[in-house]
Amino acid sequence: MSKIIQLKKRFVWSVGVILFTISVFSQGTTKNRTFSGAITATNNGISLLPTFSLGKPAAIFDFSIKSKRWSFDPQLRFSLEGKPWSFIYWFRYKVAKTAKYSLNIGAHPSIVFRNISVMINGNNEEIQRAQRFVAGEISQNYRFNKHVNLGFYYLVSPGSIENKTKPTNLITLRSGYNNIELGKEFVAGINSQLIYLFSNGEEGSYVNATITLAHKKSPVTLSYFYNKPINSSITGGKEPVWNVGATYAFNKMFKSK
Repeated sequence: MSKIIQLKKRFVWSVGVILFTISVFSQGTTKNRTFSGAITATNNGISLLPTFSLGKPAAIFDFSIKSKRWSFDPQLRFSLEGKPWSFIYWFRYKVAKTAKYSLNIGAHPSIVFRNISVMINGNNEEIQRAQRFVAGEISQNYRFNKHVNLGFYYLVSPGSIENKTKPTNLITLRSGYNNIELGKEFVAGINSQLIYLFSNGEEGSYVNATITLAHKKSPVTLSYFYNKPINSSITGGKEPVWNVGATYAFNKMFKSK
């Protein structure tokens, strides 16, 4: 019962952070703010950092509250059993943005939940343990036309606050070919990434691709993701992984008062 109460408190705390940030972002009198979100159901909870992957069906809730340059982008991830997987609270700033080029920086605190075995009254039981992390990011993207884009992404983290793990560095080269007309208002996209990851003293390189399919009049997007290690010594990241997902997206404009 105590574990259920703790999980409820963490979820309520997360919702409170989101609502507080909405309130802060909505202060002012002249500018509109954008609130948007998406809900994704996937058969295999995968993370760019293999040690954070869930490895079973999951639900991911993405939200975004944006002003002209600032945005707050929380992501709440759960297993389909209802147990929390990770909560990430991104704060991002647009350093530069034109019709073709964008440069963003960001930082986040996050909580990752892990199942561990402990002895309680002589019995071996599994409980969830929360680990806290912080990280920063830099992302650049150049759009050649409405179909082709190329980007660079860098993430750095000092490691877990509780376990004092070694730093993480993630470097990604991204490319995409999107808005592919298939007829009858169906559109597709192909996005790929070449990744170098150094995490907790281990390193690996990967290549992955995501294929998406959507209809212009539908808020639902279907996706297929496949990640293949090129050379990896990272625990949990030595084998290919894949998943399929369905994402429901929504957005809404609201005016500050």
